[in-house]
Amino acid sequence: MAALASLALTYAVFFPAARLRIELRGAEPTAATFHDGACFVGGCAVTYPFAGEQVTAGLPVGTRAGGHAEGDTVYVRSAPGEPERVVLAADTGRGTVAALLAVPGGATLLGLLAGAVRMRRDRRSEPPAQAA
Repeated sequence: MAALASLALTYAVFFPAARLRIELRGAEPTAATFHDGACFVGGCAVTYPFAGEQVTAGLPVGTRAGGHAEGDTVYVRSAPGEPERVVLAADTGRGTVAALLAVPGGATLLGLLAGAVRMRRDRRSEPPAQAA
């Protein structure tokens, strides 16, 4: 049961992250200041100008920010009218989206393989039926 909950959580996190990157591909890039953190788990942020104000927004799960340090200038794409929905401009390519979708796909395959191994092991451990 825990495996199914974990698998559902994986889908609930990685599909929206991939979809956000696809939605924002066409948005205009804007210069932003990078704030360091655990980017792959959604722990880093950027500050950028939006409608005349400075907005700080968290970057989504799966952000590949390798090589960026606190205070670096990066380019982001944001959703029109929704400054909190932002991704790194360089992180909207097909490779990133494919990698994000591969995580739940791989988790599903591992879950199916583990289930098949368990079923096979359980079937082997049953004693043979005796004739009456």
